Amino acid sequence: MKLSANLNFLFTEGGKPISERIYMAHGAGFNAVEIPFPSSELEDVLQAKESTGIQIGLINISLGDSKFGNGSVPNNQENFKKELKDTIEFAKKVRCTKIHIMAGLTEGDSNEHLVTYKSNLKYSANILEKEDMVGLIEPINKYALPSYFMNSYETACSIIREINSNHIRLLVDLYHLQHITVPHRHEPDVTGELDFTYIFDLLKMIGYDGWIGCEYKPKTHTLEGLKWIKNYNIQL
Repeated sequence: MKLSANLNFLFTEGGKPISERIYMAHGAGFNAVEIPFPSSELEDVLQAKESTGIQIGLINISLGDSKFGNGSVPNNQENFKKELKDTIEFAKKVRCTKIHIMAGLTEGDSNEHLVTYKSNLKYSANILEKEDMVGLIEPINKYALPSYFMNSYETACSIIREINSNHIRLLVDLYHLQHITVPHRHEPDVTGELDFTYIFDLLKMIGYDGWIGCEYKPKTHTLEGLKWIKNYNIQL
C-alpha cells in the first residue's frame, strides 16, 4: 500500500507553510503528499517538490475568494472555470494528475446548485480529458460541514454515472463515509465498522494501487503519531 501525507492535517505544527510541510513529510519517509492549492507560495512548493522528489498525489482546486469551492455555486461559473484553469496549470508543473473539485456551500435553491454542479463537472471532464487528468468529487458529511452541497454518496455516484467520463471519479474519505453511511445494525462482532485492519486488507484484496491519503488530526505531534504505520506493517 502507498500512503500520502495530507498537508491540510499533517505537519501543521508551528503554522508552517505548505512548502515546509513537504520537506517535513519527505523527512518522515513519505513519498507523496496531498496539498491545497498553494496560491501564495506556488514557486516555493514547486521548489520543494523538485528538491525532495516527492510526488504530489492530489491538489485541491483553487478556492479563489471562496472557502469551500465554487463547483455548485450558481451564477459563479466563470470564477469556477478560472479556478480550474489555474489549478490545472500548477498541477502540470508539479506533475500531479488528480484534482479535488470542491462543491462549495449551499445557499438558496438546492436544485439550482445541482444543475450548476453537473454543468461545471461536465465542463471539467472535457478539459481534464485533454490534459489526461482526473477530477475527484468527495461527499462530506453534514455534521462536519452542515451546508456543504455534496454530502451524499448516492448523489455523487448518480452524477458520475450521468457524466460518464473516466476523468470525473469518486474520492472516498473513510471518515465522511462512516458518518454519511450509517453502519448496519447487526451483531457486535460484524467486521467493517471502521476496523482499519479490515479496511487495509480489503484494499489489498481488491488490488487498489493508488495513494491512500493520511488525512487525520494527530493527537499530539505528527511524527509521534506515525508509529501507527509500523503497527499495521505498512512500509512508506
